[in-house]
Amino acid sequence: MIIKYGDIGTYYYLLAKGCVKVLLYRDGTDCNDKDLEYKIKLTKFIDQGTGFGELALLYNDKRSATVQAVDDNVECYTLDGSIFKSIVIMFNI
Repeated sequence: MIIKYGDIGTYYYLLAKGCVKVLLYRDGTDCNDKDLEYKIKLTKFIDQGTGFGELALLYNDKRSATVQAVDDNVECYTLDGSIFKSIVIMFNI
């Protein structure tokens, strides 16, 4: 697991190698729900070269999805959230 739904965001991720699965949950789903796997609204896969994890950083909020490695070949670069925010502000992205 790379990102867990409901956790506080501290890093931005760039997928350097492999594929990850993103699980989005129904609105209002409690991250501690014991039946979380039955509350999935959408599952999607993203490939290398894609960045993720920005929403929690930009909005100072909890993670809005779970992101899991599909296999053992996944590699991610991380960027500290405060640096990510500084870059966004500096370049007015």
